[in-house]
Amino acid sequence: MGFERLRANGPDRLLPGFEDATVRLVRPFSWDAPDRGFEAVEVPVQPDGVTVVSGPYATADAAALEAGADLDFPGLPGDQAHRYLAQGVPAAGSARFQDGLGLLTVASPDGLALALAQDYSGTVLTTLRAEPGGLRLTVSLPAATFSPSAPAEPPTAVLRTGAGDHDVAEGWLREAVRAAIPARPDGPLTPPLIADTWGFGTAITPELVARFVDAAADLGVDVVTVDKGWEDEVGDWNAAAGYSGGLAALAAAVHARGVAFGLWCAAGNAAPSSRVLREHPEWRAVWRGRAVIQSHDTYVLCLGHEPARAYVESRLEALVEAGVDWLLHDFETIARCDSAEHTHDPGAGEHACEAGWYATLAALRARHPALVVENCWNGGRPVDLRMVAHHDTTIGDDWARSEFNRVAKLGLGRYLPSSWCTAYMSDEDLPSTSQLAPYVVGGPWVVMGDVAGWRPEHRALVRRAAEVYRAWRSPSLDRHVEAVVTEPALPAVGIGRDDGAQLAAVVVPPVSAGTPARWFPSPRPGAALYTLTDEWTGATRTVTAAAVTAGIDLDTSAPAGLLLSLTPSA
Repeated sequence: MGFERLRANGPDRLLPGFEDATVRLVRPFSWDAPDRGFEAVEVPVQPDGVTVVSGPYATADAAALEAGADLDFPGLPGDQAHRYLAQGVPAAGSARFQDGLGLLTVASPDGLALALAQDYSGTVLTTLRAEPGGLRLTVSLPAATFSPSAPAEPPTAVLRTGAGDHDVAEGWLREAVRAAIPARPDGPLTPPLIADTWGFGTAITPELVARFVDAAADLGVDVVTVDKGWEDEVGDWNAAAGYSGGLAALAAAVHARGVAFGLWCAAGNAAPSSRVLREHPEWRAVWRGRAVIQSHDTYVLCLGHEPARAYVESRLEALVEAGVDWLLHDFETIARCDSAEHTHDPGAGEHACEAGWYATLAALRARHPALVVENCWNGGRPVDLRMVAHHDTTIGDDWARSEFNRVAKLGLGRYLPSSWCTAYMSDEDLPSTSQLAPYVVGGPWVVMGDVAGWRPEHRALVRRAAEVYRAWRSPSLDRHVEAVVTEPALPAVGIGRDDGAQLAAVVVPPVSAGTPARWFPSPRPGAALYTLTDEWTGATRTVTAAAVTAGIDLDTSAPAGLLLSLTPSA
């Protein structure tokens, strides 16, 4: 059977079977617990139930609910305001309340599987209970965020059950995700190579940006993104003083180097000193009597309040008209608000903000179908069908570190195509090949740091890695980042092609140097011979099917990142 619609706050569903079931979920990235972003975990379904909390503040919400507290927002003030956790601790495997993406699977030893995908980016509670008659499923919105004073239609999820296991159910979710991805006039997005100024933080000047654009263009990137620091004020969205000719001139300068122009924007936020808030302080989201202030000490605008939403849409329109090709949106766009002075129901402010944000993106995309929109909300929240339907890719990790990006790609790759695993690369104190190898898989690949100041040998390796990346990147919505099997287990990630070729990025950490290891690729039926290529050097050798089955010896003589491809001979 296919997917069916399931409305939140509707009747419970009792699904026969599912004895000793587990729920597999993927953690969202959150600065409240950044070391476990997009990790996949399995949690037993107990008689007292397990509740998966999804939505924009899931990590903090799950912690609060586990502690027996009401949902709180905002979280910590000041320079920690990009963190939302105000009560409790991030969920561990034994917690009743777990934070997860809006996509999950359930499976049991009796061969039954379930896939559930939220079509909503607000806060949702998915509760699973083991009962003698089967698995009881409840999908609800918390009263704290959805208690409308007038009848309102709750959002829906899609549900599919059948024979299988977690892997089969994740395949069902990939089908649902593919169906939700918006069509583009030029076909599915080929993940680009991007250079982003965030390696310098907010301390960017017009002169630094100009040098960065030149260095990035010389490197051969497809897109240059100017990150936070270009703006005069968050919320007003004008270029800072010093950018002669404003944003349009900056866009023209980037285009003149033959690359697309990307721009960072915290669309749902405004600085206290911004003109928009000086003129319209009433547009701020208000929660339990206080205005919501969050990332980088900016207030959150209530996009459920129509005047504020219309203003944000007009400013985004101006950015695109100035020449923006790639819109990178960050910070908070779905606020909690209970203001009685706004156009939304005070009891359903988050619900209205969610609808307002996506109405804004839908209108923008309708007018500019070639625009690329990247979800980068402090590490990529939320992740569900509704987010997918309004974007072209999503960030995989906000730490911009190689190992965390590798883990994030494997987590997101359970549901999203390989072109939906944006990976940011900062300058790290690692062997260059160890840092670079995982970035070659999936994409978009975003390089940061002092590109112009890279050592020549590092720059040469980046160029070679970029060549391999371009050879293996794919716009196909059927292509997914894959796990790589090694013995002993090493940090690795891979991707395949329709011809049976496989690429493996394997990192040999210092602790594993000198320990023999093998890679076990997936053999292609009928293939007797393969070509094994060291993608760093181009060296090749022929290996037999028996050697592939026995495992391919890896060079673990020193800490390094290995890039190996295996191609069946014609």
